[in-house]
Amino acid sequence: MATDIIFNASYHGILALDPLSSLQRSVFMSGRGFSYFAETPGLPLSLKCMANGRALYKFGRAEVAVDDGGYLILNDRQPYSIEIASPTQVETFVLWFPDGWAEEVLRGFNETPEMLVAKSPDESGMRASFFERYTPHDRIVSPKVHALRAAFKSEKPIQDGWLEEKLRELLASMLSSQRSFRREIGNLPAARASTREELWRRVSRARDYLHAHLAAPVSLSEVAAAACLSPFHLLRVFQAVFHQTPHQYLNNCRLDRAKFLLEKTRIPVTAICLECGFTSLGSFSALFHKRCGMSPRAWRKRRGMATEENSNIREVYLMDAT
Repeated sequence: MATDIIFNASYHGILALDPLSSLQRSVFMSGRGFSYFAETPGLPLSLKCMANGRALYKFGRAEVAVDDGGYLILNDRQPYSIEIASPTQVETFVLWFPDGWAEEVLRGFNETPEMLVAKSPDESGMRASFFERYTPHDRIVSPKVHALRAAFKSEKPIQDGWLEEKLRELLASMLSSQRSFRREIGNLPAARASTREELWRRVSRARDYLHAHLAAPVSLSEVAAAACLSPFHLLRVFQAVFHQTPHQYLNNCRLDRAKFLLEKTRIPVTAICLECGFTSLGSFSALFHKRCGMSPRAWRKRRGMATEENSNIREVYLMDAT
């Protein structure tokens, strides 16, 4: 079975995992590489994030690029593929949740103390389900993910008891975040709750499609087709949910990507312009200066920190994990 992460020798043996702990071996996975592809028929519930680059996930009709700015939750047994093709050495960090833990935490949210005492954990019949979308780092989920990643990379040994607590606290935060999404859904202009939720899922798919296709020209009709909406309906709902137009969102994402490449690589500015979907260096430089207060070259000079490992555009393949 191929997965999107491997334990990588680049950590130089300082990983804090207990080699005798089956829990730790099943929860944490990480790897580094410039290029990688894998498909899976479905694995346990997971949360995926990246450092120093981006990875493209495809599942169902969705395409989601996960980068330094956010995370992706994939539900239990969701088939997907992952692709990394990056000028920077991307570091993946994935948390896998043991079967039934999300349902256990969900019961704690939804059932009264009397019900929790009266029933065994297996009697509730609840299934935890999460919205599968790119989620920008937040104050609810992300701090707990960052704490677990720091523990994973630390020299201090991880204790199973501590890990169990932190994973359940993370699941509680993930479920709380889902509730905040549902409040957003309630504000959409549709009479039926089911229609509002489906609209929100489709417009989120459109946003993720834009974020995943920064390098290519993207029309409103193309994005609308990916979301199964008419162009005008998409435009109206997109503005209602994200408070900007699809074109504005795409330009913001392209500028963020350009800033990342300017800071982390030595790729020429003209190549970065084209890599980020801008059609001319002049229009790119003008927009960059307008938004950032300086030219792309000045930004690189002030903020650039390209490391040797990111200085060569090359392919290094991660090996499959089994």
